Amino acid sequence: MDKVYEPVDEGTRNVVGLIAYATLAAMTRLAKDGDGAPTIAAHIEHAHMSARAYVVFSQLELWAVHRDVDLQEAAGQYKGLFDDLDARTRPDSWWERTVKTYVTIGILADFLQEVARRRELFSGAIGWDLGQNEWERAALAPLTAVDGQMQARLSLWARRVAGEVFGVVLLLLEEHPDLLAQPLDKPGIIEMLSARHCERMEKLHLQP
Repeated sequence: MDKVYEPVDEGTRNVVGLIAYATLAAMTRLAKDGDGAPTIAAHIEHAHMSARAYVVFSQLELWAVHRDVDLQEAAGQYKGLFDDLDARTRPDSWWERTVKTYVTIGILADFLQEVARRRELFSGAIGWDLGQNEWERAALAPLTAVDGQMQARLSLWARRVAGEVFGVVLLLLEEHPDLLAQPLDKPGIIEMLSARHCERMEKLHLQP
């Protein structure tokens, strides 16, 4: 007997649409970062990360098909979400570019996992880890550990990017209050996201 899938409400559709749109953005950013990477090894690793993001999107597509959700429509409502962030954070170097991507994906992934958890979505079925944590710690942390100027410059840059990403999160919570199935707790969510972001930055020897 074929499995019967329960229909989903509008809030859940919006959540899945947001995750899908963010996943597409991550896939594109990682591929572009790889294209400009200083070494072929870094290019290959970013291609792998982008491919993992595509796998996540494919999982979301299958989930949507089973529940008669128009994923293109659900994701399309968020088109342009990162335009202001990108306009205000234009990197001057490849390392600034990869840190921007790392900060952005990290904070958004934490936020989206929390949103999904509150709606009891996916329960571990989505591969949130694209491999970026491991790569940044292996490639960037050794450099910032011995180069004080690089550490200071990227710390300042990461703080600037993080501020913009937190602004995106607050905008989402303001314009789409139905993302959270439970009562809205903006301060608590931002505090949680900030703590996890700081942990990631400290592992790169960057001052959050």
